[in-house]
This record gives sequence, C-alpha cells and structure tokens, in this order.
Amino acid sequence: MRLIAIVLFLLWLPAGAQADARRIKVDALEYPWSAVGRLNAGGRSYCTAVLISERHLLTAAHCLWNRIQGAWWPVESLHFVAGYQGGEAPLHALVKSYAVADGVVIGPRLSPEMAGADWAVVELAEPLGRQAGWMAVGLPAGTPRGVVGALGYRAESPHAMSLEYGCRVLAHESDSRVFWHDCPGARGESGGPVLAFLPDGPHVLGITSMITAMEGLHLTGAVDVRVMTDALMFPKAARIAAAAGIGRSPGRPPSTGQVSPLPAATLAELAGAQMAGSQEAPSLALLARLLARSADSGP
Repeated sequence: MRLIAIVLFLLWLPAGAQADARRIKVDALEYPWSAVGRLNAGGRSYCTAVLISERHLLTAAHCLWNRIQGAWWPVESLHFVAGYQGGEAPLHALVKSYAVADGVVIGPRLSPEMAGADWAVVELAEPLGRQAGWMAVGLPAGTPRGVVGALGYRAESPHAMSLEYGCRVLAHESDSRVFWHDCPGARGESGGPVLAFLPDGPHVLGITSMITAMEGLHLTGAVDVRVMTDALMFPKAARIAAAAGIGRSPGRPPSTGQVSPLPAATLAELAGAQMAGSQEAPSLALLARLLARSADSGP
C-alpha cells in the first residue's frame, strides 16, 4: 500500500517532471568508482555492490537469493570484482560471510512491503578496499542532500560501469526505510549505491532495490542507509552494519596501485567547455562541483 500511495502522490507532478538526468560511462579503475563493483553469484547472475570498508560491502538482499533454488546463495558461490570493465577483473575477492536485514523475505519477486529490508552487509575474504578504496556512508549532520546520482552495471552494458546523475529524490516512505528518485534504474543496478557528491567524495545515501514506472514516470526505490544502524528495526543486521563501517570516513586507494586516486577521465568528460582555460587541479571537490553544474544546466 505504501508504494501505491507514493506513486499516486508522484502522479500529481506536472508533465515533464522526470529528471533531466544524464548517464555517462566511468572508468572503473579510477577512485571513487573503483569502490563499486560486480557481485557475481554462481556464474548465473550479478548485482552491483559498494565497498564501505577494507572488507565490507553493502548490496541488496535480493541479490543474495537464488531464485531457482529458492534459497540463499552459499558464500562459496559469491565473488566480488572491483574495477571491473571490459571483461577484465584486476581486483577481486571471494565472500567470507554475509548478513541480510532482519525479517527480509524474498519470493519469486521482491514485494514492495519487503523493499525496506532489502539490504545486506557482505564480508570479503580479502581486504580489497586497501587497493580499491571505499566510500563513506551517510551524510554529515546538517549537510543538504541535493541532487543525487546512481552507480552500477546496467543490464544493457554489463561490462561497463554507468553513472547517472542529476536525479531528484521525490518521495520518502512513511517509515523512512525507502526513498524514491526519478532516474530510471535498470536490471543489474540492484545493490548499487545512490550517492550524494560532497567535496570529500561521494557519500552513499541508499542502496538500489527496485524500479517501477507509471504514466511515463520512471522511479527507482532505494533503501535509506540511515535505517541500517537502527537496532529497533534490525537488531542483528544493524549491529553488523555498524561494525562493518557505516559512519566511517571514506578510504582512498594508494597512489602507487592499480587504481587511480582521482577520476581523471570523468573530470575531463564533465569539464569540457566548463573548464576551458582553467588551471584548477583535479580533485573530488571539483567532481562534486562539475556534477552539480552539469545537472543544473540540463541536457
């Protein structure tokens, strides 16, 4: 019922209210994009996941469910690849363990009622974040959310990471577990991060869970990371999430490794005429400004 109410509310938006979002391919071996990767399951399916510490990922719980067997995937069937692009997997690790949100039930399809519990913490067997880096989770107190972006491996381009930016958060469910933004999601992006771009880098606001469309308006639902440490909602999983790294500062990769510590290719693509003649050094703060400026300028 909550999903129906939200969609009906959104239908009151004026025609043409879909976000003027933009989508670009990003270099997955440049930080911060290197902190996101493909979580492969049994050689049959994949989702997106994001590093939040040296060893821990956030993803969607339904990504860990084997629909054919009607059971959770065993850890030995799960493999995470960071920096994945073009079929190359330079940074990868097996999964040691995972914990799904308390009370989540996955059937043949994820029901709207379950979307708020559609999240999981995954522990890797190796500290992959030392090479790939990791992202901060949540916003500092008093920081405005602004427009957001979504990152992942869309089904139509499963070997390339896509960033969609300029998305607007349009609605929040009454229990605050799920928010909806107006960038059209796609299969494969499940489990990927919804991001706010701050001067110290992207911060994870939510984990992509489900998509819907009605009357031409495409919506993507994400689990709000703020509920992931709520011990009343999720007594077991919240404890694991807090220990895993929710609330920590972001982690940058070393300057001498396989991953570039700055997104030079993305900055060059976004800058274009905006930065003609500028001598400003590449930085994550510049990335945040260029994304905001590009979103404001429209297509």
